Amino acid sequence: MQQVLGRPDVEVVHERPTTGPSVRVTTAVLSGLAFWPAEEEPPEHAETLGWLRLPPEVLEMAAEETRVRQAREDAELLAVDAVLRDWVATGELDRRLVELADRVERVETVYVLVGREVFSKSDAGSNTLTRDALLEKLRNRPPEQWRSADRLFVVAAHCLFTSGRSVRFEEFNARQLSATALRDYLTDRYATYCTATGHEPSDLHRLSLTELAERVRALMVEVDHSPWMRYRRINGLTFVKNEYLADIPLPRDPATVPELVAEHGRVNLAVSLSGDVRADLRAMTMAAAALDAASAGPDADDGGAIGELLGAIVLSAVTATDSDYGMSSAVRDLARLRGARPGAPDGTLALKKANFFCCCLPHPTRMRPLATEEETVPILWRAAQRMMYNRWHFAPGEFDRAVIPQQRHYFFPPQVPDIAEHAEHHHGGHVASRVRFSIRAPGAQVWRPPFEIFGHGYRGCYDIRLVRMEGPAYTMSELRTAVEHCSLVDVLWRTLADGVERDAFPVRPVGGFDKTWYESRGWQRMRPYLLAAGLLTGPSPR
Repeated sequence: MQQVLGRPDVEVVHERPTTGPSVRVTTAVLSGLAFWPAEEEPPEHAETLGWLRLPPEVLEMAAEETRVRQAREDAELLAVDAVLRDWVATGELDRRLVELADRVERVETVYVLVGREVFSKSDAGSNTLTRDALLEKLRNRPPEQWRSADRLFVVAAHCLFTSGRSVRFEEFNARQLSATALRDYLTDRYATYCTATGHEPSDLHRLSLTELAERVRALMVEVDHSPWMRYRRINGLTFVKNEYLADIPLPRDPATVPELVAEHGRVNLAVSLSGDVRADLRAMTMAAAALDAASAGPDADDGGAIGELLGAIVLSAVTATDSDYGMSSAVRDLARLRGARPGAPDGTLALKKANFFCCCLPHPTRMRPLATEEETVPILWRAAQRMMYNRWHFAPGEFDRAVIPQQRHYFFPPQVPDIAEHAEHHHGGHVASRVRFSIRAPGAQVWRPPFEIFGHGYRGCYDIRLVRMEGPAYTMSELRTAVEHCSLVDVLWRTLADGVERDAFPVRPVGGFDKTWYESRGWQRMRPYLLAAGLLTGPSPR
């Protein structure tokens, strides 16, 4: 590709040329392109799109460049094979393969290319790693009988997981993974993290792959407490999820309580603001909990006062970012997280999808040109159902693997904010809810302590999510706004945890936000929604 771009003497033709050099162009996985020299035959499933008719010197230059790259790759593969030999010598290889198979199951999509080989675990395409039992088959053969691509993938997956859990796999989705690319990736992460944390990289060119991965992981916590915020950009077309650093200093809370939330606190919760954002949110949360305990606020079937406060935060994020709709999901009853002993997972593992809820709310006006009243209800309810399922799926993700039953499937919960584009591709849930552009800001945020209750710390157990069904795409400004609003959600749940765990004040489980609530357009009864729509100027008669 690099050799042919910009040349006027390269032609694309439909039929194979009878004279001169040519390269066949076919379809490839994930709507990509594949190029095949004349002596190679593509697989049957590849559709031929045409042929490149090339001057002879183009192929010669491509061959020369390939030789240089292959020499570097062969050298890097020696380091990969050295790792495998160490695992064999110490008797660790089989355990590593079993761990890898389990880790692959904890990430939504793996679609990595090594040469022309596909290493995948996907609902939207092939699944060579688990369904086709590639990893299981490797357990029955010594590494010297594996393909070179197999040896590279196993070592690379281990290093990527070590450097930052299975989310790192996704940075190579739909891309070529090579030993050279692996080292370059880990070196770039190490250098970037050192810069962010003020460290000077040491032994940069003498570290092994596993040592590089370990240093990246060790620095990650420091990065999360630095002025640089890790976030990811997601391409829904290719499944690629790339990590970047944004210059967003701590504490990443809003400077003041957002106006809609503040107005809801004043008008409906009788809370006077002090100017301390976290203290004001705690006061609002306790006031809402008191209303729920006295049954003096909205009906439990409408989410209660706590549900309304959460709704105010969601609507504030939706309107501030000009989103079509947004949401926040969590467990309905924090008391259900209590285990038989502090830190035990049995309470969490006993939860069902119905034990979670999602407060999914539309923009008061923006959705109307894009979706009719009849379309809005199923869009919001389908999104809410998906989030309830996701929250159940993430719930065990911060427990040690050894205490989770083998048959309980789960994903590692998201930890860093992300911006996604073209999210409706390959994902049935996103298609159904018309999610094209989205933002996710998970909590508890990695620059804060985990959300701790009953002796266990959780990440990814609540969030702010925002959706646009049409463009423009989101920018860093809107991501920052979502992160600030997630800080408010964080205060709400930590305050409720104090009430539940220490009996500091009564906390009623969050009701509502079920199918009946959505079908009855329950959001139109919410006082924050009426405030956002300009339909409520004084306290509700409730």
